[in-house]
Amino acid sequence: MTAAPLARRFAELANAAIVRHPTPADQTRAVTYALDTLAVTLAGFVAPSSGPVLRVLTAAAGKPDATIFGVGRVTSVFDAALGNGAMAHALELDDDHRIAVLHPGAVVVPAAFAVAEATGASGRDFLSGLLAGYEVVCRLGEVFRGSQFYHGVHPTPLCGVFGAALAAATILRLDTETTVQALGIAGTQASGLTEWKADGSWIKRLHPGRAAHAGVLSAYLAREGFTGPATIIEGAGGFFNAFGYGEPLDVAGATAGLGAVLHGTGTAIKPFPCCRFAHGAIDLALEAHGLGIKLASIASIALKIYRTDVLSYHARPINPVDAQFNLPYVVAVALAVGRVTLGDFTDAAIARPKLLDLCARTSVVEDPDFNAKYPGEYWVELKLRLTDGSERKFLSTCPSGDPEAQRYAGDPGLLHREAQAKTRALLAECGFGAIAEKFITAVEALPKAPDVRLVADLLGRPPAPARRV
Repeated sequence: MTAAPLARRFAELANAAIVRHPTPADQTRAVTYALDTLAVTLAGFVAPSSGPVLRVLTAAAGKPDATIFGVGRVTSVFDAALGNGAMAHALELDDDHRIAVLHPGAVVVPAAFAVAEATGASGRDFLSGLLAGYEVVCRLGEVFRGSQFYHGVHPTPLCGVFGAALAAATILRLDTETTVQALGIAGTQASGLTEWKADGSWIKRLHPGRAAHAGVLSAYLAREGFTGPATIIEGAGGFFNAFGYGEPLDVAGATAGLGAVLHGTGTAIKPFPCCRFAHGAIDLALEAHGLGIKLASIASIALKIYRTDVLSYHARPINPVDAQFNLPYVVAVALAVGRVTLGDFTDAAIARPKLLDLCARTSVVEDPDFNAKYPGEYWVELKLRLTDGSERKFLSTCPSGDPEAQRYAGDPGLLHREAQAKTRALLAECGFGAIAEKFITAVEALPKAPDVRLVADLLGRPPAPARRV
């Protein structure tokens, strides 16, 4: 018997009990992801890269079906998904799935929220769309396990476009066959190149917005009768062949336990506004800082990490975007200051002499043993050689913010409380502090809310005081 096409298997998830009637734990996790991503997206309004996007979209604003965060209900469901998706990734604070090696929230949440708002869907339907979308994004990402990065393409939009389409189809309550068509249409729009690393330009931030836009468009086109191939994922001219590049792919894993176990709920919340691959090293540097190790006592810094083809190791950040991916720099910030925030990624911040001095004394090695464990485990070692000749060594196997990190084992509510604290601090820093408590309350009420209007109204308000973008 021939196996059903993968698009059909994923389409069936849209009406599966696991997303339509999630367990209390899974529903809480969906609320956590909604809270985190919506807050990160709103804060992204103030990023320099958001200004051009918003000016273009608002100048050509269409039917006011959905809200662009920080602007209001001014445009179509498609352009709202585009604008909010671009802002969601603008600060490098959006969530991340360790094994899939991508950011599901920045694509799925803007798409799902725009459709839920435009259609008057309930908060519960929005969360069901979120869970379905996260699941297909993360399962497809687990097939590649980051190997797409080795070939110049960005996993988040490539896999994310399917998640946006499935989230939209779930909220629109499309039948299985129509949802298959939506996924087929979405797959041909998968795109995103990693050349942003060359000069720190902003294309990476546009990728989730384009994927969110494409996914929503695909669902609406399918609803109107437009067709797409059911074999878009595994076919000879499909997704796996186009973006596999001969790398070993765990294709069977894409559907293992599908409909019974949610992989998307393993997504991590990012505590620091920089590349997730650097977070384990930051955790270790913060640990060292907390032990009272002074900069003057550090003779040299040695880091061992796994290969990512994303992080950079040069001693001087080239620009603020490069700094978000520069391992010596973020470790220097954590050691010197005891925290890593948005303010550490400006032109002035990355030129601080004491930090550059630390960077110059830092070496990085991609360790073969650590490579073998990646991406199932993110091993990082920090070794500080002190001026008295002694050494201090620190090891991380799973960064903070990941649900599987040891710190969450005995406290299942900790991750959500961290998302709440992150929301309060981030919104205050970016000029939206006045709405923080109402926003948190409104998002947490979504499982029983008749629609997402209250959350949308809060997200549509401009920052105070007004900020130029």
